[in-house]
Amino acid sequence: MPSSLDTAKRVLAADEAVLFGIFGVIGSSGYFPPCGILNEFLMRGYDPCDQDRRMSGWPPFEVTLEEYHELKNWWVAHHAGAVEDGLGTACWDDWVQEVLNRFG
Repeated sequence: MPSSLDTAKRVLAADEAVLFGIFGVIGSSGYFPPCGILNEFLMRGYDPCDQDRRMSGWPPFEVTLEEYHELKNWWVAHHAGAVEDGLGTACWDDWVQEVLNRFG
């Protein structure tokens, strides 16, 4: 069974590549969600922005803080200049809306 970190990398990469995947917008925004906010997304098991379900879902899971730091480093290595920022929000839905308002 793959680790949560490996699964998270697979989910984020696939979501970024699929048409209308929210991580496509996030990838060009320069931001990366804080751990708790990201875990809300991972626990959903699907991307609500992918309304046509072009990407298959995944079993809901969370990453630990240690895994999150590795995941963030991996993301930044592929998205130069990206920074972790809560954008003044406390939950996934508000964070995504803020990203979409700024970059969508």
